[in-house]
Amino acid sequence: MTIDGREVGASGPRGYDVALDAHRVEIRKNDQRLEREVVVSAGRVETVRFRFATAKPVADMVRVPAGSFYMGCNERIDSECVAGEKPVRTIDVPEFRIDRTEVTVRAHGDCVRAGRCSADGVTMPYYGGKNQPKYAEYCNWGKGGREEHRMNCVDWYQARTYCAWPGQRWPSEAEWEKAARGTDGRKYPWGNGGYGSSGRVANIADESARRLYPGWTVASGYDDGWVGTAPVGSFPGGASPYGAQDMMGNVWEWVESEVGDGRGIRGGSWVSKPRNARASYRRWFVPRKRYYRVAFRCAQ
Repeated sequence: MTIDGREVGASGPRGYDVALDAHRVEIRKNDQRLEREVVVSAGRVETVRFRFATAKPVADMVRVPAGSFYMGCNERIDSECVAGEKPVRTIDVPEFRIDRTEVTVRAHGDCVRAGRCSADGVTMPYYGGKNQPKYAEYCNWGKGGREEHRMNCVDWYQARTYCAWPGQRWPSEAEWEKAARGTDGRKYPWGNGGYGSSGRVANIADESARRLYPGWTVASGYDDGWVGTAPVGSFPGGASPYGAQDMMGNVWEWVESEVGDGRGIRGGSWVSKPRNARASYRRWFVPRKRYYRVAFRCAQ
């Protein structure tokens, strides 16, 4: 068992003295790993119970064959490159599989009911050192009719726990980018045509969003029909060369990448301006925060 990443010994009916604060408790059994955040306050003894699941989900994944691809911003066809995306280079990636869509609220609910995953805090975004009730309506957990929307408002650790349940993992940045754009250095999963010239291909900051948020920078003339997330698979015209859906827009996706204290996210979201919703664009967020515009998919 570990507390805040520090090994403390076997789990069982024993106590540990810790500081008055929030702590991350983790235990492992065979190929399963359970994590939970525990807030310790003065004068209280907090009891943490875990129950390992036996049932595992049936994954709907696409195959990405082994081989090289162009990773990074391709300046031959993309005029919006920024420093973190350059230079474009050839990367060799072994064969892997990746979820066809992001993990849904329904799937995460199965994991919670099996005792494998946590739903702690997932109805409220948390960043900037505080809850963000202004955006709580965009957290999909517990909202009627959103069972097939992405499971957002989870932190990096909660999302990683879900992927570990069926013995899967995060995609690396290179795997994510290859799954999103194929091997030819294209700007978007569907090709090089931008928003407004390729049909309804992704859920980003658009004319629908500008009607609600007039100050936003949006894809002028492009209307995907959504403010907030859309159900998975709503934009088949934006599929990647391997059949992965929603690699652009809707929500950013956590990936296995670290920069300082941050963790990588890829793909843009429904609040992203067009230049930030390209296959090579990269960002990092704080792993213990919960963002309404971030979700995840798994790989193996």
